[in-house]
Amino acid sequence: MKREGIRPPKFADKFFRIDFESEPMPVLSLYPVPPSLTLHEVRLELAGLEQHPRSIPWAALKALPRVTMKAPLICQIFNWSELVEWEGIRLVDILDFLKIETHPEGYYAFYSRDGVFFEALSRDEARDPRVLLATGLNGAPLPELHGGPLRLVVPFLQGYKSVKWVGKITAFRHDPCGVKRLLGQSPSGNLNDAWREKYGITLPPGKVGDPPFSGVCAPVSTESTAAEAASSSTATPPPPVEAKLAAGDTPLTGPGSHAEAAELVEIMAILRPGKRQATRQALEAVGVVAYTALSVLGRSRQRGLKFKGEPGSGVEDVAIRFLPKHLVLVVVEARQAKAAVQAIIKANATGKGEPGDGRIFVLEIGQALRISTDERGKEAVQA
Repeated sequence: MKREGIRPPKFADKFFRIDFESEPMPVLSLYPVPPSLTLHEVRLELAGLEQHPRSIPWAALKALPRVTMKAPLICQIFNWSELVEWEGIRLVDILDFLKIETHPEGYYAFYSRDGVFFEALSRDEARDPRVLLATGLNGAPLPELHGGPLRLVVPFLQGYKSVKWVGKITAFRHDPCGVKRLLGQSPSGNLNDAWREKYGITLPPGKVGDPPFSGVCAPVSTESTAAEAASSSTATPPPPVEAKLAAGDTPLTGPGSHAEAAELVEIMAILRPGKRQATRQALEAVGVVAYTALSVLGRSRQRGLKFKGEPGSGVEDVAIRFLPKHLVLVVVEARQAKAAVQAIIKANATGKGEPGDGRIFVLEIGQALRISTDERGKEAVQA
């Protein structure tokens, strides 16, 4: 064997792939490697406690500042380590830039694109500047077998915390545990003293290390995070909105509402369902990467279409009153509105006189207020 000192655990046969001959690091994968993606197809889903999930394309990630860091990946379970050079984006920079926040005692869960593997970090661990979303390894793009194009790197914890093929990050109020603890393959992500001494590893301040596993974890569905935060008996409730606003103010008429009136607009587009991907790509091409998309029922020129039931089938004639539609809601600065509207039109227009292309409404926003922070105007809707 090329690498000495490997000590496979009793559950080594549970791994889908083990390759200790690989360079520059061994390849271990508990589950099958997910299907390959082109960089154009890469999306990172993120959701804070008070936010709906958002989809960030590779182009937006690529625009963020990069750092390089020489740090080990340590697999305490199999007893190996490799000191390599990582390139990537500091996780704390992404969390701050997109305002992906959790409770001060909360956690973040990191999901692999394989749809099964996930691990968790406390807020204090996640905000340590050594934690990266890595895109490069030893001066080259991060290879797919080592988690490319995007993986987590947490050099002060066991290697399985450095989730490969990251596709989603979700905030939680309580510990969502992680696959390794749920399977009983590791009671904690902490490194032992010998590994920390070998590489001079110091732990970040605050809540570090997995708490004892009780067999009960927070739900791992991203849809439950907002409800979980609201229902938590230990969470500190935010001060009421009334206490944040000056006398006589309301969320729509508070300070700066007139100044902001011409600066923010909401674009509401009701479109054909089949144009979702084209619309998304068109908006991303003009720099709009945060928006809400919903499936709705709408009326259009096609309403009133009638379909006759087959004779003898017992099915009556049917007239269409409402049709499936795709609703896109975008809040942008006024200067971006023209480009966003043109992008939607370009993605959806089928030709002059053709019915069913959809409708677009542009509405001025007098004021926007983010309840949890009291941010107003552009700051309240950024990212």
